[in-house]
Amino acid sequence: MNSYLLNPGLLRNMQPANEDGLRYIVGRTFVDVKDSGTVYVEFDTNLGSYRAMDLYKKLSPGPVLYRNAGESTWSPDSHIPLKRPGPQINDIDTRLPAKQPLTTPLSAHEATTQLLNDSLLTMYPLMTLGQRVELLRSYNLSPRQHIQLHNDLITDPRVMPEWAEQHHLRSRDENDSSRFDQLHDEIEPLLLPVRNGTLRSNLVDFDKSVTREFLDAFLTRLGYLRNSSDCLYRTDIPGLFRADERTPFEFYNDGRMLPRLKHPRGATTEKPISATVSHQLVKMYGGRGTDAPDPEYLRYNSQRNIYPGRKPGESDNDSGNSDNDWSDVSDIELDSERNYETIRHDQQFIFSYVIDTRRMEVVLNEENHLLNLAALEKSAWFPEDELEALISTSKRGIESERLWLLDSTFTRAAKVDDVAAEAQSSYIGSDIEARTHSGVANQREYDALIDAVARAGKPILSLPSGKDWFANDIVWPE
Repeated sequence: MNSYLLNPGLLRNMQPANEDGLRYIVGRTFVDVKDSGTVYVEFDTNLGSYRAMDLYKKLSPGPVLYRNAGESTWSPDSHIPLKRPGPQINDIDTRLPAKQPLTTPLSAHEATTQLLNDSLLTMYPLMTLGQRVELLRSYNLSPRQHIQLHNDLITDPRVMPEWAEQHHLRSRDENDSSRFDQLHDEIEPLLLPVRNGTLRSNLVDFDKSVTREFLDAFLTRLGYLRNSSDCLYRTDIPGLFRADERTPFEFYNDGRMLPRLKHPRGATTEKPISATVSHQLVKMYGGRGTDAPDPEYLRYNSQRNIYPGRKPGESDNDSGNSDNDWSDVSDIELDSERNYETIRHDQQFIFSYVIDTRRMEVVLNEENHLLNLAALEKSAWFPEDELEALISTSKRGIESERLWLLDSTFTRAAKVDDVAAEAQSSYIGSDIEARTHSGVANQREYDALIDAVARAGKPILSLPSGKDWFANDIVWPE
């Protein structure tokens, strides 16, 4: 069971268990295992109950779980069967549609397993399993071609079919423009649905089923690059969404969004700033008062503070350690003051931003799990939130001109710089940030500033309701 337990950080935004003992987040189901922790589950129709699953499909299905009588917890050793509950009625504007399973690649995985353990073993009885794996990889077959090969070898198990041998040679010819065609036809249509979380791909170890040279060339054709952390990234993602307790005025005054404290190095070339590809998820993380700011972050008066301050009445904090992991490499002037009195500890809401990520290195969680799992297994750090992305920033962070503030309806956004400039020339912006820090729920004042920006003829990003917006749907106004 321990292999399936979730990192506690993933549970921060998850609702408590309902009357059926189930917890939900973005269309997925979780349960609390008694005296253990929380696991992701899927319903097994053959067994009539839920079973623990690996969220990232690295492990085979786990133990069957049953509801503990009279409790909201579950255990693997109960004998009380539970009927599958009906659909849950949730706020449709703050959740994602359930992922649809992809059946063909699962069959391809089964075909691959049988090829390695049956057909190729019969053809090459003196080869080890590892040698058979390398032999099959060298053919650079697509998932459906694995199925075709398996079927052909059932018919004639004595020799590799001619089409496979021809593909083998063609895939190794760098001058053959058609060598990726079959794989491209199968993989390219999956990318956006997987990125957006609307498709649960069952491709298993795809990146280990072809040679590294062929894989890298194919990924380049798809538009991916590989960074020094061996993670795939793109530079053509239009924008990403981020919930953040920092006000637009702080970004405007500093001219940038600095990387969040305590983000370790990992999947990106430079400093990472986390975001999501999903408009719906940013609503859940930071909208409608459903989530309060992290109190630890509210101990910093500014994103330039190296050390946290203290609330009125608290004792001094004499810690000699910096909480800013990046302070030693940043090229901006940071504030090393200690034991200053905090001013924003009563702030009640989080802001939501759209970040213009064009021409920036963006490492996408879902696609690295789909196409590059081997790199992630080498301990490249990545947040565990679903549909996560990491933006690689320079030491100066992300320029404020790339940041757009969403209004409280999440349907419009204006540039942070334009919002701040409007506040300076309007009574609306008088002391607005101080009121936010003091605990006033004054989101509407920021809406008024966005209204004023629109009236002034400045650009407004429109995200009309009634549509599930994702990163690639963003079209920036001229």
